[in-house]
Amino acid sequence: TRDITQPFSESDLDVLVSLGSQAALAIENAELHEAAIRRRDLDRELEFATQVQLGFLPNQRPDVRDLEFYDYYEAAHRVGGDYFDYVELPDRRIAVAVADVAGKGIPAALLMARLYSAARFHLLRESTVAGALGGLNREISASGMGHRFITCILAVIDPEQRVVTVANAGHMPPMTKDADGNVAEQTSDQSGMPLGILPDQVFAETTMPLVPGETWLMYTDGVSEAMDQQSEIYGSTRLLECLAAAPSSLDELVKAIISDVEVHCSGRSQSDDMCLVTFRFAPE
Repeated sequence: TRDITQPFSESDLDVLVSLGSQAALAIENAELHEAAIRRRDLDRELEFATQVQLGFLPNQRPDVRDLEFYDYYEAAHRVGGDYFDYVELPDRRIAVAVADVAGKGIPAALLMARLYSAARFHLLRESTVAGALGGLNREISASGMGHRFITCILAVIDPEQRVVTVANAGHMPPMTKDADGNVAEQTSDQSGMPLGILPDQVFAETTMPLVPGETWLMYTDGVSEAMDQQSEIYGSTRLLECLAAAPSSLDELVKAIISDVEVHCSGRSQSDDMCLVTFRFAPE
């Protein structure tokens, strides 16, 4: 007080402390209320983003005679950077695309949305699979997305010629399981660098026979690099073993792989997006 004849007493201090405590509590409650509103708005935006991203993914599988497909997708967070698509091409050909954007969450999901439209454009525009992958790489490299890169694999199925043509940009090679249960990894020394690293990169393509009864599996590293409590990864060797022992039905095969990955993780939360796509040419 400025009045030295009437100094504050101890009771005045008690009143000040009481009022100050109530004011502090009111301010804290107001801040918590604002934070709750912001979280609610963010949850709404994330939910909308989730629905938008799921809208980019195929809502139905190709209906092509002698071919069957099955797929699985699960983001580690509300939105993810894994991508897959089916694109119908001329002459009954079907393109299957699987890609993995570096990173997780909203930034990866935004680039995944860009990848969706760009992949369809180049697959329909270019006459070869390697040309489509090259055009996609040039567009991603020029998009100003920073230092993010994308691993991507394109497989074009020609049921008339009974061949599959594959071009790979740094992605895991597909796995196959023949009608006798023998499994293999379709590795190739012609795999290129991931998209977005070298703008002028020229990709190669490999054409393989489409064997009746043979199952093809394409996947992202969220499957093969899933970790257990000791940080041991699932690995491609165990994936091959699981593929060999899995049921012949495509949906049961994929479910068996996902179940085996969950067993390996032993309760550890999913750290990366997971995507699997399988297809099979009908046995004769």
